[in-house]
Amino acid sequence: MIERWSRSLSGFGDWLANGLTAIYGALGRPGKLLQDFLNGSWLGHPLHAILVDVVVGGYTMLIVLDLLGLLAQVDVEPAGIIILGLTTLAGLSAGLSGLTDFKDTATGDERNVTVLHGTINLIAVALYVVAFVMRATGALDGSRYVAIIGYLIISVGAYIGGHVVFKYGYMVNHNAFARGKRAKEFTAVLPAAELADAKPTKAMLGATALVLVRRGDVVHALKETCSHAGGPLSEGTLEGDAIICPWHASHFRVADGHVLHGPAGTRQIRYTARINAGQVEVQGPVD
Repeated sequence: MIERWSRSLSGFGDWLANGLTAIYGALGRPGKLLQDFLNGSWLGHPLHAILVDVVVGGYTMLIVLDLLGLLAQVDVEPAGIIILGLTTLAGLSAGLSGLTDFKDTATGDERNVTVLHGTINLIAVALYVVAFVMRATGALDGSRYVAIIGYLIISVGAYIGGHVVFKYGYMVNHNAFARGKRAKEFTAVLPAAELADAKPTKAMLGATALVLVRRGDVVHALKETCSHAGGPLSEGTLEGDAIICPWHASHFRVADGHVLHGPAGTRQIRYTARINAGQVEVQGPVD
């Protein structure tokens, strides 16, 4: 049902994602650093999830305080307006981080449902801005009614956000449930003659796809599936010490899989690799 409702937003969602990508691209390196911050690459998981907890928790506390003020006839308004103001700022920040995550969504139902989630939540935050202005100008009763409407709307948005995460794995580590085959001993995966220097190359360890990067006699091995959205790293490019995913340009350090630039927030699974008797051998993964 949610997918059916959201398909009318398909054209708008594609336009918005393309526009955000163009804006970040035009900003160059500062844009990349801003994207890293808003994606939460520095945290190890999305920043948006933390901000959303603040927003839902803050608006819930506002409802509780308003009920306490009405039922117990106590003055909670100083605390109420502070909570409303700070939570609304968190809501605007959650919108920015959510838009940054959104630009790298997969086209189709995942993107459509995500834009529906964001649109509903932004409407709710706009209502809370109105509620804050009303409280600041003394219209307390009206502000309470607007805040209740906003709370109902943002609850619907939060439900749809959960749907996106749990159905589509949106912004979830794509290697979380498929860490791949474990090689307790060094296992040959590719003849060394087939591994060109400084060229990402796919190799198989059983059913597990790896990407190998050779620098002289040193070989690095990472799980090939990008942790952000499952892109094939063997089709990516190298830039200095980083391998860049071809789908959304996440940068991972080839030596250890560490995230250098998002949108990925989780490092790549790495294996120990070596050249022995004309074969590339791997062991691991390394935890």
